[in-house]
Amino acid sequence: MNMMTRETRRDGFTLIELLVVISIIALLVGILLPALGAARKSAQKAVCLGHQRSIGQGMAVYGSNNDDWLAGALTSGRKIRSAGYPFRDSATEPTQNMDWVSPSLGDSLGLPTNREKRIVAILNDELRCPSNDDFFDTGVSFSPPPGVSITGVRYASYSAALAFHYGNVADTGTGKLWDMGSPEAATVDSPRGYSPRIDNVGAASEKVYAMDGARFWDSGNRQLTFNGFEKQIVGGNFMEYGPAIAHDHGPWEFETDGSPTADSLRLGYRHGGSINVVYFDGHGSSLTAEETHPSTGLTQESLKPWAPSGSLVAGGAVILE
Repeated sequence: MNMMTRETRRDGFTLIELLVVISIIALLVGILLPALGAARKSAQKAVCLGHQRSIGQGMAVYGSNNDDWLAGALTSGRKIRSAGYPFRDSATEPTQNMDWVSPSLGDSLGLPTNREKRIVAILNDELRCPSNDDFFDTGVSFSPPPGVSITGVRYASYSAALAFHYGNVADTGTGKLWDMGSPEAATVDSPRGYSPRIDNVGAASEKVYAMDGARFWDSGNRQLTFNGFEKQIVGGNFMEYGPAIAHDHGPWEFETDGSPTADSLRLGYRHGGSINVVYFDGHGSSLTAEETHPSTGLTQESLKPWAPSGSLVAGGAVILE
């Protein structure tokens, strides 16, 4: 009798085979996740730089239509001097006196004409850095506009460099924000005869128009605070001096060794320890914390991008031409 042999069959894997497969998958995940995370951060940084280039284009278009003036508190927002300003339904109407976004980008971004909706759209949608995951939901606000709840509203992603928006008082050589004030810790004396115009800033390729980061950060209470006053006195939600000019309530804090704090890395240097900026000539760039705030101490070169040529900054340091 011929004996018929049958091949034995088994379904599934043995426990050892299953553990080997799981180990291989875990190894691949461990190898790929850092690379995917790095790619994601690189993509976010690129999107942010794209936003900043659009900001630069908006500034240039506004300047070309307004005799080279910059949108800001002394120009497009000059009529906003007290509560009760009659805001019009227009995408280019400033939401606050320091608001440069609406006048320069309101139409091109298709911002809402309603003031309250426009504030939220600027912060949450149209100009949101993808690396910005912070909200004004910490329970502190300064007089938010009627109809605006800070719940679900994002911390502002970008600020214009405030020192370029000063005006010189009576050509005395002492730059002030006229009736808007200036904090002592961030004294910036603009050049004699300075006015906030593109052709007055100095070398356009070396001067920062806008940057990552914004006010207000209450580091003492670890809170983000929304400033909703119609008239700002320092920069509000739209302007900042920048990391080289120290003052209270900014997004840039540094350890005693000159390195940025954890909060600073989250709010200001949020692209792997660097800050994205756009210059007055329209090109974008990334600057490291060391480049903007050297651990060896601030120099005229590190102060140079943040104020007009010829300004006096931080105790009389002359900004280089």
